[in-house]
Amino acid sequence: MAGKSVLFMIFFAYAITLCTAYPEALLEGSNRFRSHSVQRARREADEIPDTQRDCTDPDNPVYPPTTVETGDRLEDLREEMEKEEYDAEAYIVPSTDSHYGASCHKRRHWITGMSGTAGLAIVTRDEAAMWTDGRYFLQSEQQLDCNWHLMRQGEPETPTEWDWLIDVLPPGTAQNPTRVAFDPTVVSLSLYNLYEDAFQRSSKHIAMYSIETNLVDVVWTDRPDCPNEPLNIMDIEWAGQEWWEKIQDVRDEMQKVDADMLVLHALDDTAWLFNMRGEDIQNNPVFSSYTIVKMEESILYINNVDDLVTNVPEINDHLKQSEQTSVCANSQQNHQCLHIREYETFLGDLKNEAGKADINKVWISDQASYGIYGNVDESKHYSAAVPIRIMKAVKNENEIKGMKEGNIQDAIAKIEFLHWIENAMENGEELTELSAAAKVESFRAEQPDFVMPSFTSISAFGPNAAVIHYMPSEESDAKITTDNLYLLDSGGQYKCGTTTDTTRTMHFGSPKEIHKQAYTRVLLGAIDLAMSVFPEGTYGRDIDAHARQPLWDNGWEYRHGTGHGIGAMLNVHEGPHSISIGCSPGQAPLEYGMFSSDEPGYYEDNEYGVRLETVMMVVEADTPNNFGGMKYYTFEEVAFVPFEPKLIKYEMLSLDQLNWLNDYHQEVRDKVGPRLKEKNEDAYDWMMRQTEPVPIPTGGAQTIFVNTILLVSVTVVSIFSNFK
Repeated sequence: MAGKSVLFMIFFAYAITLCTAYPEALLEGSNRFRSHSVQRARREADEIPDTQRDCTDPDNPVYPPTTVETGDRLEDLREEMEKEEYDAEAYIVPSTDSHYGASCHKRRHWITGMSGTAGLAIVTRDEAAMWTDGRYFLQSEQQLDCNWHLMRQGEPETPTEWDWLIDVLPPGTAQNPTRVAFDPTVVSLSLYNLYEDAFQRSSKHIAMYSIETNLVDVVWTDRPDCPNEPLNIMDIEWAGQEWWEKIQDVRDEMQKVDADMLVLHALDDTAWLFNMRGEDIQNNPVFSSYTIVKMEESILYINNVDDLVTNVPEINDHLKQSEQTSVCANSQQNHQCLHIREYETFLGDLKNEAGKADINKVWISDQASYGIYGNVDESKHYSAAVPIRIMKAVKNENEIKGMKEGNIQDAIAKIEFLHWIENAMENGEELTELSAAAKVESFRAEQPDFVMPSFTSISAFGPNAAVIHYMPSEESDAKITTDNLYLLDSGGQYKCGTTTDTTRTMHFGSPKEIHKQAYTRVLLGAIDLAMSVFPEGTYGRDIDAHARQPLWDNGWEYRHGTGHGIGAMLNVHEGPHSISIGCSPGQAPLEYGMFSSDEPGYYEDNEYGVRLETVMMVVEADTPNNFGGMKYYTFEEVAFVPFEPKLIKYEMLSLDQLNWLNDYHQEVRDKVGPRLKEKNEDAYDWMMRQTEPVPIPTGGAQTIFVNTILLVSVTVVSIFSNFK
C-alpha cells in the first residue's frame, strides 16, 4: 500500500510540473507535430502515388484512371492554328467564357481534361501548359496527361503565362510578328493588357491576335448545345425591391461619374437587376444575357425572346416589355422603359448604341471582355467595377430574411444526411462518395423551397479529401470506411432567395490523434474568425489570419481563401468581398448585410483532408467604445450544422472558444430543432446528442489544468486499485 501511495504522489507531482511548466501541452496540443511536416517530406520524395500521372519516362507515361488523354485534341487544335488565315504560334484558352461556365463553354476543361474551375491553358505548335492555383494542384496531377506542363501559380519558380510565351515562342519581325491568338469574347481587357505590355517590352516581336472564331469550338466535335431554359421570377417578398427601382439606383450611380451608358456582361448582375432567375448554367440560376442601361431606357438581350418573354404572359408582364421601337410604350415612366432584343445582336448593337452622338462615357466592368471594349470607342471608355456588384453583395432586409430561411432548410437536410450516414456506417452498409452525394441531394429535394444544387458536391473520403476541390467520378469513386476522414462540401439553391454552402468533416470509426489535431486546429481557426471584431472599412484580407493562426502555430497552412461572398439564389461565389490573403483588384471592405463563408482547412497530400465551412453575415458589433465614431462589425452565423464531438480535442479550446461552440450548438437546437423534430424525430435525437453542451470550467484556464490533473489522478487511482 505504501508503495502505491509513493508512486501516486510522484505521478501527481509530475502532472503538476507538466501543467505548470508546459501549459500549452494541455491547451494547444502536443508540439510533436510542429517539428515535422509529413507534407514537406512527401514533396521531396521520389515516389509518385498511383493516383497521379507519372511522366518520368516520356515514352511510357503511367496514368491513373482519372487522366484524360488529349493528344488528338491538341493535334486538331494545332492544325487549325497553322491554317493560313490564322497562322498562330500560340492559342490562349482561359477558363472564362462570355459569361459564366455553361457546359458548352468549358473549353479549357475539354482541351486539358482538368475539370477544376480555375485554370488557363496555352497551346503552342509543340508545347502545352496550364496554369492553376493551389486548390487544383493535386487534381491536375490526377487529370492531366503528360502532354501538359502543370504551372503551379504562387510558387516562386512558376513563370507568368506571358513570360513563358516569350521564352518558348520563336521571334517574329516588326512587319510580321509572332501571333498569340485568342477569342476576344473570353479574354478580359485586363488580361489582354498584361500580355500586350509584356510583349512590347520583349525584343522578340510577339503580338496578341484576336480571332472571332473560337478555335476550340471548331475542333470540339461533340460539344454540347448551349442551354436556353425558361425564365423564373424572383418573388418580391425575397427580392425586396422592384427591378425598375434598382435601375433608378443604378442611374443614380451613373450620374455620380457622368456615365451616359452602362454595360452588364455578368449573368448574375442581370438576373439580380431584373429579379429573374434561369437554368442556363448548371447549379447557377441565371440565364444567358447582356444588359445596357442608359439614362432614358434600358435594353435586355436574351436568347429566344418570343418563346421566353413575349409568349409567356407572366414574364412579359413582369418586365413590362415595351414595343420594339425607338420610343417606349410607357415613356411617361422612363425608369420602366425597357427594350428586349435577341442575344446574338448584342455586340453589333453595343457598337451602334455607344457610337451615338449623345453618348460620351460608357461604363464597362473592369472584368469585361476585350470584345466588349473593342466595340466601344476608346475615348468613351470608363473602366471600373459596375455598381451592381456592391448593391448585390449588400443584401436588403428581405434578402437577409430569405438567406436565413434557406439556410435553415438546408441545415435540416444536412443533419438528416449526417444522421443517416452515421447509422448506415454502423449497420455495415457499403457506401461510396457518389452514393453519399446522391443521398444528401435527396434530403435537400424534400425541402419546400429547394430548386437545385448550388455546385457539384465535394464528397471526398480519405486521400481524395486532400484534393481541395475534388469531385467524385466513376473513375475515382472511393468506398467510405471507418478508418479515415470523410469530407462533404455541398449546398443548394432555394427559391426563398438563398444560396447555401456548408462543409463538415466526419469520422465513422476511431479517429487517429493526427485527425483530431487537424480537425481541432481547423475548428479553432473557424471560431476565431467568427468571433473577430473589426472597424468599418476593414477588408477580408485584414482578418484572414484569424483563421490561419492555429494552423500556422503548428507549421500548417491551406492553399485557398478563407471566405467568399455568397449570392441570394445566385452564384455560390460572389464578390466583391472575400476573406483571403493578398490584394485582388476590385475588392470591397466588409459591411453590414454581406454574407461570407468561413472555411479554413488542412490537407495532407494523399492522406486526408479537413475543412469546416459555415456561412456568416456581417453585423454590427456591440462594443463598449466607439473610437473615431466608426461602426464596428462582427459576424452572425446563419448556417447551423453540428460539429463532430469525437474529433474535437476540447483541451485545446480557450474559455471563449468553448463558450462560442456551446452557443453555436444551442442555436442549432433552437433554430433548426423544432422543424427537424417535426420532420424526422430520429435525426432530431441525433442532433441533440451531437450538440450536448461542453462543461465550462468556472475558474478560467487554470481550472482546466486542475480538472485535467484531477482526471489523470482519478485514472491512476483507478488503475492502482486493481493491483492485487
